[in-house]
Amino acid sequence: MMRNVSSILWRRGALQAGLILLAALAPAVLAAWCHPKRPAWSDDRARVDEVEWTAVRQWRSPVLMVDARSAAAFEKGHIPGALRLGAGQGDEGILAVARAWQPGAKVVVYCDSPRCDAAQSAARRLRQELGLGDVLVLKGGWSAWIEASRKGR
Repeated sequence: MMRNVSSILWRRGALQAGLILLAALAPAVLAAWCHPKRPAWSDDRARVDEVEWTAVRQWRSPVLMVDARSAAAFEKGHIPGALRLGAGQGDEGILAVARAWQPGAKVVVYCDSPRCDAAQSAARRLRQELGLGDVLVLKGGWSAWIEASRKGR
């Protein structure tokens, strides 16, 4: 008799635990799927190809550098000739890029570091809003450019 009671209690407890898990899992999945700032691992957008600074320096075609960092970071320093296209800047940055771009020019977007996703977002925005096809992301971002500048590359 005691064995039946403990078996029933165990099944009831397992059922309740399963229901609680299911109740918690549903909103978590919904939030991960719908949230505008969902984690990068759930990002289903295509990543823009990256390019090393050493390769950019060797290009003979014109290159338009676009800085996707904050206004404060841009003011502290940026790649010479770079235009700023940061988050929250509105259409001002896109218009500046559209005016500066010339046919045949490659566009290279950068942000702070390899872990920064702002360059990817800005590059996708340039492709979508301006229809530019030759847009790349600088591998390593600003920190890679600083390092290459120190080494004289």
